[in-house]
Amino acid sequence: MPYRDIFVHLDDCRSCPDRIDAAISLASRQNARLTGVALALESTIASYIGIEFPSALSEQQQKVVREAAERAVAHFEEKVKQAGLEFESHIVSCGAPKAPAVLSYYARHADIAFMGQPNPKDAAGSFQETLLEGVLFASGRPVYIVPYIGRPHYKIRKAVIAWDGGRKAARAVHDAIPLLRGRGEAIVLVVNPDERKDVHGEKPGRYMAEHLRRHDIDARVDIMVAPEASPDTVLLNYVADVGADLLIMGAYGHSRLRERAFGGVTNTILHHMTTPVLMSE
Repeated sequence: MPYRDIFVHLDDCRSCPDRIDAAISLASRQNARLTGVALALESTIASYIGIEFPSALSEQQQKVVREAAERAVAHFEEKVKQAGLEFESHIVSCGAPKAPAVLSYYARHADIAFMGQPNPKDAAGSFQETLLEGVLFASGRPVYIVPYIGRPHYKIRKAVIAWDGGRKAARAVHDAIPLLRGRGEAIVLVVNPDERKDVHGEKPGRYMAEHLRRHDIDARVDIMVAPEASPDTVLLNYVADVGADLLIMGAYGHSRLRERAFGGVTNTILHHMTTPVLMSE
């Protein structure tokens, strides 16, 4: 079943135009409707440092935030209109603590969500990560993450599936099927299968590749044995070596006091990815 509703988070990050272009490209292929949402955060300074500012300063700050959201929405609308696609857009005013829930709400009513990779050099990088965590773990939808360095401008159409035999990886593959159809190749990558014999069986990756082929997806299996290297390092190196333009994997996290945090492999991929990643939780 193709995607019919696509959600895009809009902001003033440099990578946002690439995020919009990626969503439009997919929507054009899938005949999907796009929903773009920008946040106009309230009291973004005061809420973090606990100081009450003069009303004039607060009003000026809100004006700047609102204008940034309006620019992001205007760019989105212009690009979508040029593509001739159905769309709607929203600017939502809310406090920073409620922002992840707001984006999750809109993402929950779509088939897939487009978000940006947090940029560690950006002053808002930590907040971007919080938003991404919220949508990944609370929306119940797959998330297509666009690198902050942008996407390749040439068409590769090759995907790598990080297959560990588990539930979250299976969920990610299922969610990615509309993306995988029509691609040149999908590689089911199994790393150190002997460490998970109970879930991989006698022929690791074989049945997943067969399953994908029944969906008219050109799939093959590749097995990497590198017990001395961490799985995240193997994944990143493999994606670069084969020249893939998409990585598909399950999103793993662990609980901490009243919030979620990314697990080891997921955290490394998110902070070092240079190609788009689709994750499902």
